[in-house]
Amino acid sequence: MDMSEALDQWLKQVSKAAQLSITDQEKITKAGADVLADRLREATKAKHPDTKGNGGKYGHLSDNIISAKGDIDREHNGTSTTGFGDKAFVARFLNDGTKTIRGDHFVDNARDDAKDAVFTAEAEEYQAIIAKLNGGGDK
Repeated sequence: MDMSEALDQWLKQVSKAAQLSITDQEKITKAGADVLADRLREATKAKHPDTKGNGGKYGHLSDNIISAKGDIDREHNGTSTTGFGDKAFVARFLNDGTKTIRGDHFVDNARDDAKDAVFTAEAEEYQAIIAKLNGGGDK
């Protein structure tokens, strides 16, 4: 293979990588969102354990963490979201504090601690998609 053919082949691979479909983009961001949700669940259980009752109408705070494909408005544009469902207001009070509650910033700290793991999960998913696009197997 001469240099021209090699460069043409490389350009095709780069073009495929640069033009990922929205579905593929969502797969990548969902992998990161799942990791963040797990870390957030762990931090919530550590800082605010489920020790009282059944959690009321919406359940316990740590059981109310979700990750989903799509943005906050549920539009599919390649992004994914992670956060608290119906109990988001409680998480905000505990994280930021109120007049009577001292905030412990457990959500902020969980996000900071999870950054590397999120990027790693997204990179692995990206590599698997690129390998599949380039005919590299079932990854």
